[in-house]
Amino acid sequence: MLMAHPYSISSSNMNQMTDTTLLAKARKARFDDLPNFSGHCSEDVERFLKSIKNITKANDQSENHEILEIVRGKLIQSAGLWFNNHEQDFKKWSDFELAFRNRYFSLTMIHKKFDLLKQRKQLHDEHVTSYFDDVVNLCKEIDPQMSELMMIKNLMSRIHPELQKELSRRESTMNILNEFLKYAKIEQDLNDTFENFHRLSIESTKPFVCARVN
Repeated sequence: MLMAHPYSISSSNMNQMTDTTLLAKARKARFDDLPNFSGHCSEDVERFLKSIKNITKANDQSENHEILEIVRGKLIQSAGLWFNNHEQDFKKWSDFELAFRNRYFSLTMIHKKFDLLKQRKQLHDEHVTSYFDDVVNLCKEIDPQMSELMMIKNLMSRIHPELQKELSRRESTMNILNEFLKYAKIEQDLNDTFENFHRLSIESTKPFVCARVN
């Protein structure tokens, strides 16, 4: 009877190790691409925090000090000095996040984003998913606690008029973002199909019109 070698590694364990390595490399690449934060008033606090949380999977109760070490690696100049002076106060991620916002929150930046939101309209040739992602991202950066109903109102107010007309019939039943996006994509596909059909119909009549003129 053959005995398994004590140091042999199963294929499933090898695959797991490979997946973990690839994931670590992917997260490192995202971290390397993340701009440093110096504390200047022009820098985006919410975008920086969101990027760090996406990379580290941090949540309010995260007590892993390595996460704060990762953050420290991107803080430079006065922001780095501020972190060094207050590091002992950060017992978990939420401690840092609250202190960081209180220190570097900028009303000017929020006003700029709010203006962008008010001006953001779905372009004629823009698919609704692109418009949806951009508006939802702006809403979350303006107010991380903004309700989905409020986000839907912002989406509805500047979506393409043809889609707005159809979606308004369902507005009372669309209480979550996923529902809004589901119906918006349906209406977008129907609208695109109709426009393509109309365009092909016009093109198909051109030879006939030309023949009669000749």
